Amino acid sequence: MAFARRTTREPAADQCYAVIRARILDLTYAPGDAISETRLATEFEISRTPIREALKRLESEGLVDVRPQQGTFVSPIKRDLVMDAQYARSALECALVADAARLRSEEQLHELRFNLSSQQRAAERGDFDTLFRLDEEMHRDIAKAAGRAAVWHVIADIKIHMDRARKLSLKAHHVPTLIEQHRAIIDAIADADVPNAIAAMKDHLSFVVEHFDELVER
Repeated sequence: MAFARRTTREPAADQCYAVIRARILDLTYAPGDAISETRLATEFEISRTPIREALKRLESEGLVDVRPQQGTFVSPIKRDLVMDAQYARSALECALVADAARLRSEEQLHELRFNLSSQQRAAERGDFDTLFRLDEEMHRDIAKAAGRAAVWHVIADIKIHMDRARKLSLKAHHVPTLIEQHRAIIDAIADADVPNAIAAMKDHLSFVVEHFDELVER
């Protein structure tokens, strides 16, 4: 993966940051794994300077720990960060889903229902990578239906620690519950039922943290 061969003009440090961050969030790099600057420099065919810049940025986000004389390691998933992320995300997404219930168009509702049916098909295939992607797209589309598409970018940054916990804690037997929670959210949006839309979103976003202590025990 030689960044120099890419057509993008994005700085090498930003590209390193995006790749390493994605690997941490999808658990390619698991909590506690060492991250080798030398190995990444060889893989990306760049110097170690942009990699160090990327790792400093990831350290500020709580995703890596830099230990003098030892190296850089993927941070453990910290309960307080997961809970804080869930608190902030719930506040924002409940506001968004309330506005979506009031403002959504028929076309936006159709997109949400199509997404839900795609989730169901992915679940039946056991395709959890696609299911995670569709889950993200559903929440993003709710922000669009609320007329607040840019707010989703704020939420995406807030929820990084929730995403790591979700990847580790979610099991196949949880999927039907998650899809039914998504159905309840979309049905409330379709009915312009603001109180039920908010309640359904709160219930959905609490699911990860409800299972977090099970994850810690494992």
